Amino acid sequence: MLLVLVLAGCDPEAEGKVRYKPVLLPVALTIGPDGVAVEGETSFITPIGEFSIGAEYSLPPRDGGTIYVLLRDRKRGKTGFDKVYRVQSGRDQLTVVVNGKTTIQVKDGQVLIDITGGSVKKIQFKQSEATAKESGDPFWVKAGAKWSKGWEASIYKPFMLTRWAYDDSTINKWYGLGFVWFLLRLALTLVLLLVDLMLSSIFLVAQIAYLIFDGTGRNVVWGIAILAALVAVFRWLSS
Repeated sequence: MLLVLVLAGCDPEAEGKVRYKPVLLPVALTIGPDGVAVEGETSFITPIGEFSIGAEYSLPPRDGGTIYVLLRDRKRGKTGFDKVYRVQSGRDQLTVVVNGKTTIQVKDGQVLIDITGGSVKKIQFKQSEATAKESGDPFWVKAGAKWSKGWEASIYKPFMLTRWAYDDSTINKWYGLGFVWFLLRLALTLVLLLVDLMLSSIFLVAQIAYLIFDGTGRNVVWGIAILAALVAVFRWLSS
């Protein structure tokens, strides 16, 4: 199954060479209380600097397949700041995906995103639809694109419960109580890990069904899983 997932994103550019080409780049910018962080493959994103809004500054010339992302925060300082990042995308044009829903087209190699209100939590990058249609990708690349689409639309992401429960940020807080709270969440994480293992297995089967039979196949798998769970609960209650 792992081999299938890897090959699903491969595209032979030349003889003896294979290039991984995911729909969503394996990198994202996450905005939290501690600022902006790079999630995933850090080599795709390079921080350029922080500049006052309205100040005159010049960015380095863009290479092919490179865009600049400007995150604007008007609350900082008197005028606010633009935090600038360079994103290396390869030869394809990019579309910016904000919070997994809103997409912003890149214009002239730059995109400006206002994060002042705090509503922007995650920024991802994907190949633009026009480029994807014109590229004439072979079957396995299209399968990889479909896999990513199914992943985005799925009601469950692998190990999402475990990631939600685990948090070690409070270990050194509250005069020892933060460590106690960390232990409680760690115990919950271990319990939810068992649930995640079961759900992730069902998710993989549903994804494979989606690749073959589209959304109908995935819904059938989820429906069978839910019915099996209801039957198990009914038998447990009646025993």
